[in-house]
Amino acid sequence: MAKKTGAKGNGGAGGLEELVYGLIAAAAERDLGAVYGAVPAAALDELAAALRPEVEFAGPPSWRAFMAAFGSLRVLDAPGEVVELCVYTPREAAAHTKQHVRVGPGVLWIDDDGSEHAITTDHLVAFADAGGGGQWCFDTSAPGPELPVCCHHADEPLFARKRAGGARVSAEAHDYPDFTAWLRAAIGEFVAAA
Repeated sequence: MAKKTGAKGNGGAGGLEELVYGLIAAAAERDLGAVYGAVPAAALDELAAALRPEVEFAGPPSWRAFMAAFGSLRVLDAPGEVVELCVYTPREAAAHTKQHVRVGPGVLWIDDDGSEHAITTDHLVAFADAGGGGQWCFDTSAPGPELPVCCHHADEPLFARKRAGGARVSAEAHDYPDFTAWLRAAIGEFVAAA
């Protein structure tokens, strides 16, 4: 039940195409489908505009290339429900970032020594569902153009920053150095489970 709604990518997308087509084959073996479709650059610009003024987000080049070729990649079961893998559309990314990643100004982090700090997650931009209420996010506080990827959970915001001073609240390492590493791992896990 694979559906393609856009043209093939270009500019280094061969590796991405192999990954995505491997995912489609693995999904078919499990009686699942995969849906994707190219996203125009204007939609990515709309996402950036929707996140201002909290964060300036242009999107890392690897993610922009992926979105231009495949866009909102998701694996679906027979009734059409998302299972295991869901890369957000730009509108979904904006909504999930605002609703599930952003914390209010009164949210506190309590250090191991009991000291409290107001925190911010304005530097995190959601791009995919991580399951269990989590969001895969780009950390825009890192130098670009590629951005590290972390899994954000609202109940344990390990990648939040202190509002005063901007230091990270934890020393937790990012999950992936960039979007391509995350995509390879996510598809690899899905294919291995087939």
